[in-house]
Order: sequence, then C-alpha cells, then structure tokens
Amino acid sequence: MVKSLVSEILIKIGVNARLGTRLSEYRDQEVIAINISTDDANILIGQSGEHLMALQHLTRIMFRRKYEQDIPFIIDINNYKKDKEEKLKSLARSVALKVRRTREQEILKPMASYDRWVIHNFLADEEDLATESSRREPERKVVVKLTK
Repeated sequence: MVKSLVSEILIKIGVNARLGTRLSEYRDQEVIAINISTDDANILIGQSGEHLMALQHLTRIMFRRKYEQDIPFIIDINNYKKDKEEKLKSLARSVALKVRRTREQEILKPMASYDRWVIHNFLADEEDLATESSRREPERKVVVKLTK
C-alpha cells in the first residue's frame, strides 16, 4: 500500500523511478523500507536530505488520510540514507578515537535530529564516552566527551 502511494506521488511529480521494498530496523522497531532508484535523485533528496524528509512526511500524511491507519515506514533514495548513516558511524568512530587520544571533548557541526540520533546511538555502548546535544535547532550539535 505504501509503495503504491509513493509510486503515485512520483508519477504526479514527473519522476521516473523503480521502487523496492524490504523489512528493516529503524530506531529499534521493524519498518517497511522503500528504496527509490532514480536518475532524478538530486531533485528528490534536496540539500542535506530536506526534500527526502518532506517526501516521507507527505507520504505519511497521505497514507493516514487514505487508509486511516499508521504503518511504520522509511523512504530512501538511491541508498542515500544508508550511505549517510555509514558516514556518520565512521565520523563517530574517528571522533571517539580523537576524544580518547586528546582527552578533550569534541563538538560536531550542527546536524539534523536523525543524524544526531545515529551518533548518540552508535556511541551509546562506549562506557568511557558520553554524548549530548547542545544548543537549539537549527544549530543543535553533538558533544562527545570522556566520562572518566
């Protein structure tokens, strides 16, 4: 149902794409992951994923109105989110090493709430490190520091 709704939206905005679905884990729950494969990825993703987030939000609203229910799903375009998550995990690894080496806290650049969640979640099991978010949107940043 969600896949067909996304397909309808893409047709209406004139984007040629292939859609695939799979079950995935997102924020500790099982969700339907819809991956859109298209040559128009830049248009659909937008700067820093803003269009992608808007597409997902719009789809969620339309789905609720059409089917009067909620289904947990995420939309990805050409694996943008998946690749970005891997880059964020790599950033978290290198920041953790730097904090341990220098023994000084690191303040990351401002990022979206999902990006901050990936960093916090990735470093959550590191007993010698703590993470926190500081400042207000849109300047919210992750701070990584030693606990001991």
